[in-house]
This record gives sequence, C-alpha cells and structure tokens, in this order.
Amino acid sequence: MLKAAAVKMTKDFLLPLIRRLTKKNLSLVYSSYEAALEDANGFDDLLLTKVIVTKGKKFAQNLKTDKTIDLMMLRTAIGVASVLKSNSLRVLDFGGAAGAHYFITRSLLDDDIKIDWRIVETTAMVNEAAQQGLQNEELAFYDSIHAAAQGDEFDLVFASSSVHYTPHPYDVLKTLLSVKFKKFMLTRTAIANDEKVLLQKSTLSGNGIGPIPEELGIKDRSISYPVTILCKTKVEKIIKSYGEIQLQIKEEKKVLHTDTESFGYYGYIVTKHSS
Repeated sequence: MLKAAAVKMTKDFLLPLIRRLTKKNLSLVYSSYEAALEDANGFDDLLLTKVIVTKGKKFAQNLKTDKTIDLMMLRTAIGVASVLKSNSLRVLDFGGAAGAHYFITRSLLDDDIKIDWRIVETTAMVNEAAQQGLQNEELAFYDSIHAAAQGDEFDLVFASSSVHYTPHPYDVLKTLLSVKFKKFMLTRTAIANDEKVLLQKSTLSGNGIGPIPEELGIKDRSISYPVTILCKTKVEKIIKSYGEIQLQIKEEKKVLHTDTESFGYYGYIVTKHSS
C-alpha cells in the first residue's frame, strides 16, 4: 500500500517537477551582479572566447557561399535599414562578438557602399579576433566605447544581447547614448517591470553561431554568467533623456527563467535629440 502510494506520488508530483526544472534550465536569483559573479564561470573563460571567435570566422566564410542566416539575425538589417541613406555606413556595435552583424550587413549591401564597423568587446575577445585575423579595412575591434567612438558620429549605435550582461548596465546604456549617433538600436535585451540579477546557465555550444568547430577538439560543457533583468521604467527614462523612442519591439518571450518567473527580450529604436 505504502509502496504504491510512493510510486504514485513520484509520478504525479516529483517527475513533473524534475521535467519542468530541467526543461526551463532555471536561473538562481542573486542580490547583486557581484554576488552572482562569484558563482559564475563564463565571460572570463578564454576557451569560450576562442569558441565564439572561431565560430564567427567560420560563419563569415560560410555566408559567402551558403548565404543562409537565422531569421532572428535580421534584426541587424532592421537597424541598418533605418539609417542607410548614402553610400557609406558607420556603426558602433557594442558586444558584437566576432562580427556576425557586420558580415551579414556586408552581404546585403552593394560593394560600392563603404562600411566603417567598430565592435566593442572584452579585451580577450579583441585579442582573439586579432589573432584569428577577423579585422579588415571595414571591421575593427576595441575594448572600450570611448576608444571605438573617437568622437565620431555614427549612423547607428547597435547593442544586441549585450548591455544586460555588463556589471553596470545602466551606466553602459548612458555611455552608449552619449555617443554621437543618428539612430540607436537596443535589441535582444532582458527587460521587465522589476530589476533582478540572475546566474544564467548555458553551454559552450550555445554561445556564438553554429556548433563547436571540430578542429578545436573541444568537448561541450556547461558555463554560467551573471545577467541583469533591466527595469523597463528605468531603461526608458534613460533613453528619453538622450533621445526619442521611435519604436518599441517585443521580441522573444520567456527566454530566462527562475522557479517563479520568466523574462523576455525587448528592443528599442531611438533617434538622438537635436542639439
């Protein structure tokens, strides 16, 4: 009798709970970014950097012949389309990793359109990109917004899935909005009514575009890093102090999860206040 009851309890309660937890890959909630960072093993991982850059290089090579991208990558085209009015394009790409947004843009535009694409990334990513020869006459990598901006005006400041992974996301947002630009696009950014800091769980294979290149000889493994769910009211207040929101974009739903909540991605296209 007791054994039968135990079996029924396992089927009715424990197994569904285990499946739910496994499926959602739940994130823990922390009191601060620094507290989450103590349990993280992600962004400072040189192996992760090598995987992302090698994937990016292979993506750029394949794009020339395969000419196939994921539908979600068209966010780049939306940003570019909102600013392209001449035969030149200057972009500051914050958190642009190995340059996928540049390579997609280059494949879409005519050869006579000149591109000046500046990526801001971690120092490790900048060094790895240089080592693998990703930079060219149109594409350059920098380890700070100030170094990349150089006081120039940009047709587009672009930040995709990046701001909310930084230690001080609101300060980063202000710095990006302080750059001279015609349009600013924030996309794939975790935003909700209330701010929370999570420890996001992922894998080596889940970062960058495509599978882990076989030539690296690397086995997949789990990694984790802090992520801040940004407060929508605070984000919009900051944006409105620098520019006008032209468009709000509701993106993927329920991307990040705790045991009680799910959080999605949002985006904004912003025009600069006239000086």
